[in-house]
Amino acid sequence: MTTSLVRQVLPRPRPRAATADVHGTTAPGFASVGRFFERACREAGPPGSQGAALAVVRDGELVVDLWQGTADPVTGAQWTGDTLEPLLTGSHGILATAVLLLADMGALELDRPVADYWPEFAVRGKGAVTLRDVLTFTARLPGMEAGLDQRDVENPRVMAALLELHGPEEDPRAGGVLHGPWTAGWIAAEVIRRVDGRDLDLFFLEEIAGPLGLDVHFGLVPDQLPQAARISYDADFRARFAALDGGARDGGADQAREADLFGRVWNNPSPFPADAGVWSESRRRYAVIPSLGAYASARGLARLQGVLAADAVRAPGEEPLLLSRRTLDQARSFWVEGLDPLLGGISAYGEGGLQLLDEGLHPAVRSGAFGHQGPGGIAYQAWPQARAGAAWVRNRLTAGPDTQVLDEVAGAVAQALRTA
Repeated sequence: MTTSLVRQVLPRPRPRAATADVHGTTAPGFASVGRFFERACREAGPPGSQGAALAVVRDGELVVDLWQGTADPVTGAQWTGDTLEPLLTGSHGILATAVLLLADMGALELDRPVADYWPEFAVRGKGAVTLRDVLTFTARLPGMEAGLDQRDVENPRVMAALLELHGPEEDPRAGGVLHGPWTAGWIAAEVIRRVDGRDLDLFFLEEIAGPLGLDVHFGLVPDQLPQAARISYDADFRARFAALDGGARDGGADQAREADLFGRVWNNPSPFPADAGVWSESRRRYAVIPSLGAYASARGLARLQGVLAADAVRAPGEEPLLLSRRTLDQARSFWVEGLDPLLGGISAYGEGGLQLLDEGLHPAVRSGAFGHQGPGGIAYQAWPQARAGAAWVRNRLTAGPDTQVLDEVAGAVAQALRTA
């Protein structure tokens, strides 16, 4: 468990007037982003039920820093620029960054078997599974055989021990499940511990968050709890993750197997339990849950993406802020793309487990973009062509990917590039 609170210090943009509901500042040229953010927050839900934040860093400067609403509807705590959002499935990109740093240090290699670093992992046919397989969700280990509850997942070392006894999924669909909520994190965190000697939270604090001054953490400590946002779901969010009913439709054994696979991946246990308050319990916030348990302010998250974006376009051999150009070139090189057979939706990953993103309407900004874009309304993106990073977080999770806010930001960045 971490023992200190890191506070981020960033240059502040020159202030623009804020509305009574939206707080923060935008740099010249980004006023339209503020208006779009205000409208998106207004449409997200009634006042007092939710909050959100948006941050953009370009060339190391914080050009958008906005927040609105309520961080915790139970206590009434309002959102501030320092509010820490649980990233849930968005934690994977942060975890992959930690593994990539160890690769950059020469401490491990992505194409070597996990068992080279963790010999006990090799049993039951896992001897050839590589770190790259794990980070790109192609290891055929998307879920767990053993029945787990919400308390079990809070102990990563116990989960790693269980995974030693777990074999690859035999269901042919398992190879196409390009996101599993739990297992990749436990494997990656155990490899970090075995290679480096530090647990994931301490490694990330001492090697990434601390040196860069980032409000990004795996697990929280007591004095951070007042800054933590409380998540909730909109009416349709959990329906996507409901267990399939193997007997509800014609399909017999095939339908039953599909239900079993879905259950092992998304309901063993559910990362989105019916009681969203599980994620706001102190013990859950203290726990290190590698694939789901990263917490970040929008500022910290945007700053991290801005660092990665800048490092991705440095001249070969130039000293990076975090990762070398060589490592990021490999990490962003296309590895796999597919339609998830359980949830639908197309995902693509580079060799280092970074999610590769579509360039959309603004290729001058988003060509080569990577980060996280998924359901729930939590998104962050690194835009190497613009040397920029952006983060949009909110505590009321929604069924769709909610890409419009960052699309508007990309448009503003594209305009800034044209007028620079």
